[in-house]
Amino acid sequence: MRGSGAEEGVAVADDGVHNHVSGTVAGHVVQARHIGVVNLGERAAFDAVDYLRAVRRAAEGHPVVNREGLSADTVPLSAVYVDQDLVDRSSGRPGTWRQALAANDHLVAFGGPGGGKSSLLRRIAATLAEDASAPCLPVPVHARRFRAGIPLAQAIRDGVVAELGSFLLTGLPVDTFAAAPPGGGSWLVLVDGLDEVTGIDEARVALETITEGARHPFLRFVVASRPVPEADLRAAGNRFPAYELKPFDLPVLGRFVRHWLELRGVADSSEVSDGVVAHVRRNRFMDWLLEPLAATMLCGLLLQDPGRRPPERLSDLYEQYVRKLFTGRAYTNAERRTHRDVVQLLEKVASERLFRSPDLPVLAAATGFARGTPLEPAAADPGVRARELHDVLCRTGLVVSAAGDVEFAHTTFEEYLAARRVADRLVRHPGVDRWRTLDRVFEALAAQYGTEFGESDVSQVFRFSQVPVFLADIWSARTKDTDVLLEHLVRYSPGSSWWLVRRLAAAGLPAGRGPVAALAEITGNASLSEEDHWGAAITLRDLGHPEGIARLLAMVVDADLPDFERIRAMRECGRSGAAASAAVRFLGRSREFPDWEYPHSVVDAAEAMPAGEDEGLSEGLDLVLGNRHLPEGVRLHAGSVAVVLDGEAAYRKLLAQRFRRLGSALGEEAARGVPEAYSVLWRMVGDPELAADLRWDAADELAALDDDTAGDAFRALAEDPGLDERYRRRAAQAVAGLD
Repeated sequence: MRGSGAEEGVAVADDGVHNHVSGTVAGHVVQARHIGVVNLGERAAFDAVDYLRAVRRAAEGHPVVNREGLSADTVPLSAVYVDQDLVDRSSGRPGTWRQALAANDHLVAFGGPGGGKSSLLRRIAATLAEDASAPCLPVPVHARRFRAGIPLAQAIRDGVVAELGSFLLTGLPVDTFAAAPPGGGSWLVLVDGLDEVTGIDEARVALETITEGARHPFLRFVVASRPVPEADLRAAGNRFPAYELKPFDLPVLGRFVRHWLELRGVADSSEVSDGVVAHVRRNRFMDWLLEPLAATMLCGLLLQDPGRRPPERLSDLYEQYVRKLFTGRAYTNAERRTHRDVVQLLEKVASERLFRSPDLPVLAAATGFARGTPLEPAAADPGVRARELHDVLCRTGLVVSAAGDVEFAHTTFEEYLAARRVADRLVRHPGVDRWRTLDRVFEALAAQYGTEFGESDVSQVFRFSQVPVFLADIWSARTKDTDVLLEHLVRYSPGSSWWLVRRLAAAGLPAGRGPVAALAEITGNASLSEEDHWGAAITLRDLGHPEGIARLLAMVVDADLPDFERIRAMRECGRSGAAASAAVRFLGRSREFPDWEYPHSVVDAAEAMPAGEDEGLSEGLDLVLGNRHLPEGVRLHAGSVAVVLDGEAAYRKLLAQRFRRLGSALGEEAARGVPEAYSVLWRMVGDPELAADLRWDAADELAALDDDTAGDAFRALAEDPGLDERYRRRAAQAVAGLD
């Protein structure tokens, strides 16, 4: 399992003979000391006691280490695990994994990179394996085991054997998972790494196989994955309710750090944990540190130096952690050079797998890149050469081999190392070549997130991959033109760039003026989906750009949008401060506010309408007046009310908007019952600084609006010595005609 370590590991062969690797844990890996074979064979009957013991031992072997040279010891998962809430996507209600399992036969738990998905599944497995009264037996399987042409029961059995490794001391009958467990109940198949299945077709097959398996009454599924496109889950229908795995909050982060350090014997662990929480509270952008993986990595750094100041950048955390994995004793200069060379080798391996050959095994890729370098093994025997390179890679702690195949200890490590290599290449490439290189990288990465028609999809990369986040973060640490890079990425994929901008802000890298302006510009693209229009507006709002609120207000009055979208925009405006709330209240009173399509929407809209009187009204009217996405009549109405409310300053703001045919537009509003527009027309007539033609238009509109005072406006113009002579004569003629 990626992200896990163990004291022993196996490689599964087709004939049931397992390569047995034992030794000590180094970092997150098994450092091989003995390689032999264990022949489990196949038993005639399922032994539940031995099986559950293996599940419990495998799940509890948590990669928490005290690194001293190449020796380490592990602690049980239960000693460090902190429960995280699962939030039901359909209701928004949080709950425990026990409650989610009690309410559903199957479910999928989504979490961000390093969000604790694998640990959750292991926690469920260990807990159920210890509970003799549990209605289901845990079955840990990686999603890559579900492949085309392999029967479901065989795929599950092979996956279990691979996950449990040498903890499984007795064989499993070949038909173990083809029927209900002995004694009744069901198997709870805990599927990890759905997002790690390489290849579009392979991922689809895995999902379809899992979905089909849910039809069996004796199989239940819990799937853990990074967020995936909603379209990819439609095949699951209603069988897999979706949950979001919540990160830690600040109090939980403090308890986690304190308990983790206490467990490792660190003095003053309470003071250290309080310092971490205070640091994150002061720097709210450090939400990434609330993810379990990042918090665990920080604890590893604090073990080395309890007085260390927490990193303030996501890439800094990974950089310090990579350096930390090869410290702990007095290494020679040669050993340090070797470590540096191995990390660079793993950067090449990560880049090759992510951008070119996702199915290429880590060890095979490393073997190719090591040729002709100091890292190439000298032994003649291929098996010995492979084992020597395996050991060199494992000493970094960045890869694991507990299940027989060398894999990166966590997907984010692979993404981080690949991003480092790309950043190095971009620094060396000048000008246009830099952007061509960047585009090729993302096109290659996007091919793995393609649609069912084989098209690449950069939007999925921006949403779900850590590579662009790491890349922008590393780039910003090395150069001064970060915004140039971000603006290029925003324009590179307009429909999905808001996802990247949001994720970078959460990682402590808020976009500057250039990329934010580019994002604001592309929100006017009519080809964007409703989701992308919404996401861009919310992102701009959160970044403090006025275009965000402007777009949300436009959604509130857009009758072409579904009612729920308009109500959602109304609710978000109400959460965006007094000015935006006042603007929504004004729009709700406007004569041009569109009707709701469905009767129940009226009730929902009433509940969503921001409460309050006229707090922030002047600022709210400014928002409406300056919003060019709103109908002209609505804007003029707001501007006219502002003039009556605030006088000359508001009047000048209205004129600055440069409405075409301002006089006639105000006349139309006045004719529709907006008395404030009538007042603005009179102010225009008497404004000596206003152009003569605009003053004339205002007088003409007033004459048409009120027969009783029809000549008063023209008379005022005729008697104004500062008015252009031509308009004075025209005004006098108009007065004579009316008299």
